[in-house]
Parts: sequence; C-alpha cells; structure tokens
Amino acid sequence: MAEQQYGIYYIEGIAPGAFKIYEQRTATMYLVCGTEKACLIDTAFGLGDLKEIAEQLGHLPVTVVNTHGHSDHVLGNQRFYDGGNGRVYMHPADRPLYEGTVEGFTQMFRDPAVREQYGEFLKGVDPESLRFPQAEDLREGDVIDLGGKKLEVVEIPGHTAGSILLLDRAEKICYSGDAIIENLWLFLDESLPPEVYLASLRHARDVLTEAGIERIYDGHFSYVPLTTDKLDNMIAGMEQVVAGTAVGEPFENDAGRGIRYFFGAWSVLCREKA
Repeated sequence: MAEQQYGIYYIEGIAPGAFKIYEQRTATMYLVCGTEKACLIDTAFGLGDLKEIAEQLGHLPVTVVNTHGHSDHVLGNQRFYDGGNGRVYMHPADRPLYEGTVEGFTQMFRDPAVREQYGEFLKGVDPESLRFPQAEDLREGDVIDLGGKKLEVVEIPGHTAGSILLLDRAEKICYSGDAIIENLWLFLDESLPPEVYLASLRHARDVLTEAGIERIYDGHFSYVPLTTDKLDNMIAGMEQVVAGTAVGEPFENDAGRGIRYFFGAWSVLCREKA
C-alpha cells in the first residue's frame, strides 16, 4: 500500500499485514497483523484516535507494545484505556519511566510550549479525565503470537534501560524504536553508558544477522529502513567512543547538552565527559 494521509497520520504498507503509521512526521508507529490479533508498536503522542485507525487497518483486537518509555512513544497509550482491564507491554526496566510520564501528564499538558505546539489537538480535552493502561512485562526471548505471525523480543539497553527490539523473522523485519536509529541519543539522564550500548549493539547484530533481518524500521525516520550491514559501522563508531579516540563536537537541544559524534551517515549524542 502506497502512503496515504489520514488527518495527521501518514500510513504506508511495508509488508503483508504490516503498516507504518507516521504521526505528524515526528514519531513512527507500526501495526503488525496476524490472523487473531494485531500489535501496535508504540503509540507516539496519541494526538488522533489511534485505536480507531488500528482497528480499521487490521479489523482485529489490538495489543500495544512500547519499545521504551519515552513520552513520544507512550502517550497514545491513553487511547487504549478500557476501564483498567487492558494492559500495554514493555520491558520492566522502563516501567518507572512510563509511570513518571503518566504521572506528569497533566502538568505537561498545561505547559505553555505544549499548548502552543499542540493546542489544536487539546481543545476541549480535560487532562484530569485521561487514564493510561498499566504496563506488563516483556523480556528477552518473549514471543508475541498474533496468529500466523510472531514478534520476538530482543533487549537492547542504552537509549533507555528497557529499550527493546521486535523481530518479525518471517518478513525479515526488525522494529527498533529509538534503540537503532540514524541519530542515537545516549545523553539523557535515563540513558546508559556507551559501554553498555556497545555490548547491546553487538548482541543485536548477532541476533539480527542470525535471523536474516533485511530491514530495520526505527521510531522516527524510516523513510528508507536501515539494513544490518550498517550495524558494523555503528559498532566501529561506538568502539571509538568507548576507547576515547572519537572526535566529537558540542551540541545542545531542548533535551540537554553533550557531545555529538559522526560516523558517516550515523551519529550518536553522548554526555559530556566529566
């Protein structure tokens, strides 16, 4: 299916029963459909009715899996709140991050910068009335069986402690969230040291290579999916960062400051060294 626009969402078929859902060209979600249920991988900011969109695309009950706990991947979870019976799934190491996002949602909702950027979507919405599903655990090796299609969990701590990948071995696709991405953030308070991410990346390369993965779809860009051969360049770059031989440049953005290292088309943002 060629990309089609549905309001603020841009939807494209990427494999049989699999769709990329791009919210305002800022955060990317994926819907993977089996014969019995569908899995929505991340929920972005949830500015539109994701539940309706997912159900219309798949015509199946929807299970939500979050690749990690950041707000631009979990705020749409509130679209799937069903009175407290349903759950979303993520790695337990990111549950505190998710719970903190949920607890701070009302205050964030009233932030002037948020109101300015998203005001048109917030008209008439009472933040006090919104509820979020509780999170249940996913760990390395867990398999989400959708009926005729399975998604396998791989842990890749670094961007956050609980970041995960989801592998569709049949379609040779990896859904990577922000853990394998063109511009990796490792400078956040919740990010882990470069040494940890390097070990994670080596592990991911081994698993993805063994699985024959051909396309890696991340949580923001993915106009053209990454390929596993790019992982060798990422690993070589991280080895330089860890060894202290990489040459970087200072950066600062809304989330903080640090050092950016470029390795060809890939970059990593790390904390400033003490």
